[in-house]
Order: sequence, then C-alpha cells, then structure tokens
Amino acid sequence: MMNRRALWSLSFAHFTADLNSGAVPALLPLVTALFSLNYQAAALIILVSNLTSSVIQPIFGLLADKRPMQWLLPFALGLAAVATASYAVAGSYATFVLLVALSGVGVAAFHPMGASGAYFASGSRRASGMSIFSVGGNIGFAFGPLLAGVATHLFGLRGVAWFLVPGVLAIAVLTVFAPRQAERPPQRQANSKPVPWLLLSLLVLVVVLRSTAQYGVLTFFPLYLTHLHRLSPSLSGAVLFFFLIMGALGTMAGGPFSDRFGRRSLMLWSWAATTPLLYLLPRLPDIWQFVDLGVLGFAIVATFSTTIVLAQELLPGRQGMAASLTIGLAIGIGGVIMLWLGQLADAVGVQEVLGLLWLFGVAGFVGSLMLPQRVASTVDA
Repeated sequence: MMNRRALWSLSFAHFTADLNSGAVPALLPLVTALFSLNYQAAALIILVSNLTSSVIQPIFGLLADKRPMQWLLPFALGLAAVATASYAVAGSYATFVLLVALSGVGVAAFHPMGASGAYFASGSRRASGMSIFSVGGNIGFAFGPLLAGVATHLFGLRGVAWFLVPGVLAIAVLTVFAPRQAERPPQRQANSKPVPWLLLSLLVLVVVLRSTAQYGVLTFFPLYLTHLHRLSPSLSGAVLFFFLIMGALGTMAGGPFSDRFGRRSLMLWSWAATTPLLYLLPRLPDIWQFVDLGVLGFAIVATFSTTIVLAQELLPGRQGMAASLTIGLAIGIGGVIMLWLGQLADAVGVQEVLGLLWLFGVAGFVGSLMLPQRVASTVDA
C-alpha cells in the first residue's frame, strides 16, 4: 500500500535538495560576467556540480543499501543549503567552484537514501510512487533558477543567502513526517536472479544521453539568449524555470503512464518527441522557441522516475545503488560531457552546439528499443 505521507515528505526534501542544484545553471551568466569567464570555464562549473552531486552518488548508494543512516538525510540537506547560501560571499572563481562542490556532496548524499525510502513507500505502484518523489526534485530544480534569478536581480550574488531558508524548513518536515521511512533496510532474496548487467548498462547509457541533451539545453540555451539575443542574465532563470516546470509535469504524467503501458513504451514516446524538438529549438523564430522549450521540457523529463524504477527492478534488494546509478552516475556523466561541449562552443559557437543536441535523441531512441517493458520485482515492499 502506498504511504503518501512519507512519499510527499520525501518529495519535499527532494525539492529542497535539487533547489540547490537548479540554481547553478541560472547563475552562470552572472558568474561568467563577474569573474570574466569563457564558455569552457562556465561549463567547468556545471562539471563540478555534476561530479559532486551525481557521479559520486554510488558511494552513498552502497551506504544506503548496507547500513541506512537516518541522520544522513537532514545532514545532507543542511550541507547543501549552507554551501549554496555561501555563494553570496564567494570572492573568487575558485571559491565559488569549491562551494558548488560542497553543495553537490550534500545533494549526492541525499538521493540514494531518499529514493530507497520512496521505493518502499510506493507499494506495488512503483513508477507512480517514484513520480511523487521525483517531481519534488524536478520542481526544486525548476525553482532553483527562478529563485536564483529573482534573488540575484534584487540583491546581486548576495541574494543566494535566501537558499538557507527552504533547507531548514525541509529538515523540519522530514524529521516530523517521515522520520524512519528512509531507514527501512532493503530486503534481499537468497536465491535472487543474476544481475542483467548488459540491460543495466544500456539503461545507464540511455539516461546519460537524456541528461546530456537536458543539460545541454540548461547550459547553453541561457548563454545563447544572453549573448545572441541580449536577454538580461537575471531573466535566464525564468526561462529555465519554464523548461523545468514543464519537466515536472512530464514526470507526474510519465509515472502512471509507465505503470499502465510499460517502461519501454514511455521511453520510446519520450525520445520520439524529444528528438525533433531538440532539432528545432535553435532554428525557430523567437516566440516559437519558447513553445518548443516547454514541450521539450515535458517530453525529455517524462522518463525520470521510470528509469529509476527500471533500474531498481533490475537490481532487486539494492534500491539505493540502483537509484544512484540513474539519478547520480548516469546524469553526472552527462554533465561531464558538458565540458567537451563547452570547448566546442568556444570553437564553433553556442548556437551550433545547440543545433547538434538532437543527435543524442536519435541515439536514445535506438537504445530504448532494446529495453524491457518492465521487470518483475523479487523484493517485497
């Protein structure tokens, strides 16, 4: 049976964790101007954010599966919030990057255990329950740019100190309403089937392709607008908010669709819509770019919770590790690719890089054709 109170509490905590990550892309135009950075240096900030918040998640996934620690969730939220608020006093590019890394570690520590708790709280409706957990993160990642844009527009870089407030509130909500949900230890069957490493690797590759396309839009579309269309850097947060809030709506729709029609069906639909939208994004007239951006956000993020659940079904009894591979490692690798794309943007232009992102969509569609509709779980909730 689905434990909605625990799920929504974990979802709100997820909102706060990803609020910190979401602020980083929106701060790029301001930080680029403040510290006189080139595209590669700006992309390095995204790289550091992803390495720390995503790529190292499997370490915390192992901890979540072997010895769940109740204290880690509020500690992780506190670390992320304090580090993000400290951007306000960053006096140099190096200090800013260090604080981004500390915030990322807090975000990384939260996700595997939070997703493991959401798995058990979901009952038999895995994808639907994981959508509730995931949408909190999606909305947080959406509000991150908006809050960062508004705060920096009013107060400059010092405005990010306000990120401390939701962090404190989330710790209180998590402590009161879901004090033990994420502490429940995973259960293994003694005679579990061998891990299908080929399918799991393919799933991770598909998520890498999705995150590369998504982070490509998040990283380069604001720079495209500010440098080519002279949009104010403070307004880029509102543009990213629109893209990401549409992604949150896609996550809520994608989970129930996946439970009803299958995991592969959703991923194929997502890539079939995403690929032409990516192709058209830098090629459309101004107003149609924003229409394209909204539909693209819905389509590309619709598979977020489904890929987590599919990984958990492929790794029964290791929910934390499965979540860390899909929320963490795969998404983080997509962020690493941003460094190469940043170099390419310096060489050929940001509009040209945006115009190449649709190729990741073609590869994602082909990879999804080989994934299963669903995998029977061997672990009871």
